[in-house]
Amino acid sequence: MANSQSDQIQVWLELLCQMVPGIGQAVLVQNWSTEADPIVRWPSASTTHSDVMTAVNLSASQNKVITSTLSKSQERDTAVDTIIALPLIRSDGLKRTLAVLVNIKPSQQSTVIQMLRWGGKWLKLVPETSQTIVNAPTPLSLKNIPAQLLERWSGIDGKSLSRIVEKVRANWIVLSVVFIAVLLTFMTGNYRVTATANIEGKIQRAIVAPFDGFVVSEHARAGKTVLAGEVIAELDTEELQQEMHRYTAQINEYNNEYRKALSVRDQTQAQIFKSRVSQAEAQLNMLNKKIQRSSLVSTLDGVIISGDLSRSLGAPVKTGDVLFEVAPLDEYRLIILVDEKQVIDVNQGLRGALTLKALPGEPLPFVVHKVSPVFADNEKGISYRVEAKLVDGHPGLRPGMEGVAKISIEQRRLGWIYFHKLFDVMRLWVWRWLP
Repeated sequence: MANSQSDQIQVWLELLCQMVPGIGQAVLVQNWSTEADPIVRWPSASTTHSDVMTAVNLSASQNKVITSTLSKSQERDTAVDTIIALPLIRSDGLKRTLAVLVNIKPSQQSTVIQMLRWGGKWLKLVPETSQTIVNAPTPLSLKNIPAQLLERWSGIDGKSLSRIVEKVRANWIVLSVVFIAVLLTFMTGNYRVTATANIEGKIQRAIVAPFDGFVVSEHARAGKTVLAGEVIAELDTEELQQEMHRYTAQINEYNNEYRKALSVRDQTQAQIFKSRVSQAEAQLNMLNKKIQRSSLVSTLDGVIISGDLSRSLGAPVKTGDVLFEVAPLDEYRLIILVDEKQVIDVNQGLRGALTLKALPGEPLPFVVHKVSPVFADNEKGISYRVEAKLVDGHPGLRPGMEGVAKISIEQRRLGWIYFHKLFDVMRLWVWRWLP
């Protein structure tokens, strides 16, 4: 057991010498052991300088710090070989004496002495005898030194220290809960209604089929920017051309019959054929207008937001079928779908901010223009349509873009903001189950 004890002291002395720079030799005289070598040296195989041992004897006999130098330097504050010896006395009266030969400046002596005394605190963890080792805490190790030091310096055993730590921890938890409760009760924040939103053109013009026919060509599709009057698609006019030829022939025939009736002065027949000519000419004018309208043109400058006939060439269309929709690029409106639980808080004139999926880092301010009674039943429940106007435009905006809108309502308590939805659910649940 003594050998193990000496080994631990040897490790301690080696660590101390490595911690304090400039130490060339170190010796620890322990006059309390008769079984082990009373002198522990570093380096372990070296011979201690005689002046060092003299300083040890003086320090032990006078019970104070002894310092001396082996040589005197002519220059002020120059590093010289210095011997420092100091007694290390435990609370139980056990005495050791530590001496080092270190190359330092005179101004550094007090710092080195403080470091040696601090190291002596760690030496107290080494037990005195084998009997002490059995009852002592865990042997000296870097892992257990902090806990042992705290226990020995404070005079509190490990169990009591653990109880104190647990009480402090519990108090901190209580204080944290109280602080958060006070914060939620008295602090206010900006209450905002959050809802999904999408961009629509302020004006949307539908381009429909003017008559029953077939798609013969397409010049643009959804996503393309078009100008007013630009041809987007064309319908087949072959049947209309044939109808025009038939009505033209009828007009010529009726005109001939009309002239014959006039030549024989048959006024009745003349009026009949004159009416037929007028009817045929009306049909012919209608066919001319249909042919003119067979070219589907945009009525405004904008972008095609829906419609793609590239895969429907030759397909039949009926009168009134919506083939394309065009919206302007510089005028938009924002459609916000607000949940039924929060729509009561939204009023005209409120302000908010929109973040689009396409522009996540650029919030766009808006003003609520209208709260519509129109609602939509979707997967999340019933949502009401709220129309808003963007305050500033953005060159990257396009109809159909989606994002998240936040409408600023007013300042309210933080606790209400974070927990009012939960309270509403609980109130509704209680109301449902009350008799």
